[in-house]
Amino acid sequence: MAKIEKYEPGLEEKIMECWNNILEKDPITMEVFERKILLDPNFVNDGFLIAWENDEIAGFIINIYSRYPLFYQKIEKNAGWITVLAFKNDKEGLSIGRELLDKSLEWFRKNDKNVIYFSSYIPNYFTPGIDAEAYPHIYKILIEFGFEEIYEALAMDTSLWPKLTYPDNIESIVQRLRNEGIKFSFMKTKYLRPFIDFLEKNMPADWYRHALELLKRNRKNQIIIAVKENEVVGYCQFWNGEGYDWYSKGAHFGPFGVREDFRGKGIGTVLLYKCLAEMKKNGIHNAFVLWTDERAGRLYSRFGFNVTRRFKVMKKVL
Repeated sequence: MAKIEKYEPGLEEKIMECWNNILEKDPITMEVFERKILLDPNFVNDGFLIAWENDEIAGFIINIYSRYPLFYQKIEKNAGWITVLAFKNDKEGLSIGRELLDKSLEWFRKNDKNVIYFSSYIPNYFTPGIDAEAYPHIYKILIEFGFEEIYEALAMDTSLWPKLTYPDNIESIVQRLRNEGIKFSFMKTKYLRPFIDFLEKNMPADWYRHALELLKRNRKNQIIIAVKENEVVGYCQFWNGEGYDWYSKGAHFGPFGVREDFRGKGIGTVLLYKCLAEMKKNGIHNAFVLWTDERAGRLYSRFGFNVTRRFKVMKKVL
């Protein structure tokens, strides 16, 4: 049996070595580790469980629940999240995985959480769920412990260079929408409050957070909006990676949303086009979206996006 202990300061280098060896499709830097784990307001040391064998880290699991609300998002009082689970794909590794999950579920019970998700924690998830193709051994253990798939998230990528792929009728869609009083613009100061109102009424709190961080840093040219009669009815944005400067210009497209009563008009198609075109103007050669579904994926495919990974969002009721 492995020895299971909680995270202690000073173990970061060893954790990183284990992480990047085992989760080789999802490596991270120390900067990302700090920002998305240690500086998360909901993080607690005893939720980060580490398996030791022969004085080496052989696996770990990160458990978390909401202690503080995220802006206007209500706390799910009974919910908990496993954001990362890592162990080797061999007999000993599977045994360690079982021990870690046992201790994880025990920790959630102790903290009165009975609906456990893998691994769509907001705001600091690493992947939407488990990539069963990349990590079949982790998926196997989750199934063994009674986790069930509730959603499949798609990661999609496209090339913007040398040619941007987009629908042939894009200009006619723009003209039709213009005739309907809908125009498109980079974010401007006069739209700040209408935009914030739009997000609060129509979009998740995590999307609000991402937009707010861009606006606080005057990155208005990374947000494109659709407006009708001075009301914002849709938007999209783009940004960089996962470190402290994630808000910089980069290949990560989204979030991206249209008010429900304005969907089906082609607004999303135009927003997507204008955002990708702006990314290309900034010298960005590729674009990716980490989390979408089959329905939205059909729109993305019209711009050359292809599915690059599939993630299973899992849930277990204790």
